[in-house]
Amino acid sequence: MGVLMGFRWNMAVASCLLILFSNGYSMGSNINHGSITESQDAFEYNGLYWRVGPDRDMTWDEAKEWVDGLGGDWRMPTRTELQDLWDSGISYGNWGPFENSGWFVWSGEVHDSSSAWGFFFDDGIELLSSRGISYSGEQAFAVLSR
Repeated sequence: MGVLMGFRWNMAVASCLLILFSNGYSMGSNINHGSITESQDAFEYNGLYWRVGPDRDMTWDEAKEWVDGLGGDWRMPTRTELQDLWDSGISYGNWGPFENSGWFVWSGEVHDSSSAWGFFFDDGIELLSSRGISYSGEQAFAVLSR
């Protein structure tokens, strides 16, 4: 009888883990993922599809070129969308599904011909920065509306 109960307990635990992982949650994470469905290089998060750009420093112009190269209706995220990620617990060192080595993500919102807005995921501050300069840690994300 004890072996059968142990088997049932193990099956119940395995079923719970399967449900958790199939819903996009990971153990030990403090990120409120909302609804994430991963598919190839993109995943769904809070009603948008997201792609994380190449894991390298890039200027705003390089980030825009990468997003434009995806084709379709992919675009750079807005400042509000980046702030929403931060508010949900996504941050430098706690990227969750947005894993990369950067700390700053460009938005698609430009100020003028030489500057655009980006967001620091190490401290949750947005900043107006030069579009043609890459200091270190600047990354690109792409979003697609459902």
